[in-house]
Amino acid sequence: MRPFGLRPATRRTLEWLVFGALPAMVFCWWLGFALFETREDSVIYWGFDTLQYWQGGKDVLNGVSPYPSIAVLETAGDHLDAAGILETFRFSYPAGAAVAFAPFGVLSFDVAAAIWGAVLIASLFAAVWILGVRDWRVMGVVIGSAPVIDAVRIGTLTPVLLLLLAVAWRWRDRLWVVSAALAAAIAFKLFLLPLVIWLVATRRWLAAGLTVGLAGAATLGAWAAIGSDGLTDYPEYLRRLTEIVEVRGFSLVAFGVEAGLPEGAAEALPFLVGLSLLAGAVVVARRDDGDRRAFSIAVVASMALTPIVWGHYFVLLVVPLALARPRLAWAWGLMWVFWLIPTPGNNGELWRIVVAVAVSGAVLAASAFRRRRLIVSI
Repeated sequence: MRPFGLRPATRRTLEWLVFGALPAMVFCWWLGFALFETREDSVIYWGFDTLQYWQGGKDVLNGVSPYPSIAVLETAGDHLDAAGILETFRFSYPAGAAVAFAPFGVLSFDVAAAIWGAVLIASLFAAVWILGVRDWRVMGVVIGSAPVIDAVRIGTLTPVLLLLLAVAWRWRDRLWVVSAALAAAIAFKLFLLPLVIWLVATRRWLAAGLTVGLAGAATLGAWAAIGSDGLTDYPEYLRRLTEIVEVRGFSLVAFGVEAGLPEGAAEALPFLVGLSLLAGAVVVARRDDGDRRAFSIAVVASMALTPIVWGHYFVLLVVPLALARPRLAWAWGLMWVFWLIPTPGNNGELWRIVVAVAVSGAVLAASAFRRRRLIVSI
């Protein structure tokens, strides 16, 4: 039975207000974006990323390549804003994503965006549940965090990636499940490839090989489905896109550039940090609670290694937090620190990148570098 009295009643009321009513208000705010925001209202509008997926799927159905020609890429200047980048680069994902979104191409954009938004919300709830969280207050923290709202608002793939990582962890000892989940995540977003190191570090050799094989087969098969258009040019496509946008996000490259480091040092920083983290994952994998800790480190290492990091990428920090703190704890408050920087990019301000990097480091310290507490609550 719950205790009676002023203090317990006050605590329960505050819990409902902070973790129930506040996220509900934020959800209503998000819903307002979904219903009323248009492309004319904002450069980064409702369904901004969804438009890329929808267009890519539509191109597949129409039998044309979703990728621009090299000639078009050569005209792309560093001055392009978000809308200009979307118009020039059209579809910035591997061919597997274009093929996967082909069914959306038969729908109008508004209908496709609404359905995809529902998929993203369902993915978030399912991922947190699969990761072992049963505390409703934690879900309140998750849905009320800036990265999650940003991810759903612009319709990015990140919530689906979160679900795939959750599935991979939950069924990590089932060969085909873990391999298929990680392969799908890698086929959608190449920056998650370092998670294969987690499989290697935990001696899941067959799963590691199968993951790479499935990801490669899915990617090459998807490119074959669209006539191999853009396959040979895709590395140059990624290089040019990275060159234009890497300093605009929250990557370690952007940190180095904004901090005034030489260009070579800034570009080397992700490798220095990311590879060090992966080495740490290999080391802790052989210690107590090593499986979970290595997985958590590999997730953060993947984010550290990629030269492009947008605000919604930090949704993936839910993975190490949920695995280490399945009930509400102070560490979950780190997800709300992102409200200090509720933008997809850094706006050319170093302090925003510092906040993002510091929060990521704090999540890593609070989860991966200490043993899991089975019962942690406040």
